[in-house]
Amino acid sequence: MFVVADMGSTKTDWSFVDKDKKVSVLKTQGFNPYFYSSEDIKLLLESEFADKNIDWNAITAVYFYGSGCGNEEKCNIVKNALKIFFPNAELQVTHDLLASARALCGHSKGIACILGTGANTCLFDGEKIVANVTSAGFLLGDEGSGADLGRELIKYYLYQELPQDLEKAFESEYKINRKSLVSDVYSTKHPNAYCATYSKFISKHKENAAIQKLIAERFDEFFKRHVSKYEGYQHLPINFIGSVAFHFSEELKNAAQKHHCTLGIILQTPMEKLIDFHYGL
Repeated sequence: MFVVADMGSTKTDWSFVDKDKKVSVLKTQGFNPYFYSSEDIKLLLESEFADKNIDWNAITAVYFYGSGCGNEEKCNIVKNALKIFFPNAELQVTHDLLASARALCGHSKGIACILGTGANTCLFDGEKIVANVTSAGFLLGDEGSGADLGRELIKYYLYQELPQDLEKAFESEYKINRKSLVSDVYSTKHPNAYCATYSKFISKHKENAAIQKLIAERFDEFFKRHVSKYEGYQHLPINFIGSVAFHFSEELKNAAQKHHCTLGIILQTPMEKLIDFHYGL
């Protein structure tokens, strides 16, 4: 049996795959190693894995793709915690960007983009990632992501740039005012995840002209600051994965056309494609 895990900033999907390709699925909280220590992860998983009917000793390999697992130090934080739960398994911990590239491009050359809570991109040559525009994270970047869209909506609201009816709907739905919202943003432990929750409001009201303007601005920034940096970007398929890409596919198509790009496939999650990839190894 092997395990494929796909971790974002807010949740982790675990697929336990037996020799007959029968899949058992678990979901746990996310644990970005930039914010969690090995001990934090161990305690979290002890709670989340408790009483699960799985033969942990039968698992021979774990392929873990995680947000924040972009260097050896951060990968080791996760790996040290996983060793406790998977004592007989070979552990491979790497960045979720490689998961996206494998799921979206297979063995072909293309550009793979993540648009979920955060944002990231890469140029994939069919085997490995050959270029990656720096992902500046929530404070400095993440253009086009759920966190970025939510942050921009908050700014629209604070600066009184929303139509009055939409402003009232925003206040009513979230039981907020300008003072309480600012306090919430600056007091939350994970502001990226907090801001991303407001992307649901954007999706719900995306027929509104002000919201359409907001979305178009953020996706335009995403293409300018990320996609356009790759050599040959106008001749390669631009593929997307993540909840924001999935739910804003038409808006992404419009942004791609503006930048003379060819939109490839859009997946909500990489898991099914990753299971196929590792099952075939």
